[in-house]
Amino acid sequence: MQMKRLCLLLAVLLTGCANDPYRNVYNNIKHRNEAMQSPIKRVISPIPSYDDYKEELERHTAD
Repeated sequence: MQMKRLCLLLAVLLTGCANDPYRNVYNNIKHRNEAMQSPIKRVISPIPSYDDYKEELERHTAD
């Protein structure tokens, strides 16, 4: 029971430290996907940064 409380408290504190939690989630998924790719594929087709992703998203929602 005490371990669950500690884990919950830690999760809340780490989430509270983030200025933009969506950026953190995107970057974590990006790093995970990059780790699963071969080095050649990473060079040929890199995953866009969060800022590039956000710009693209805003461009499509503005249409």
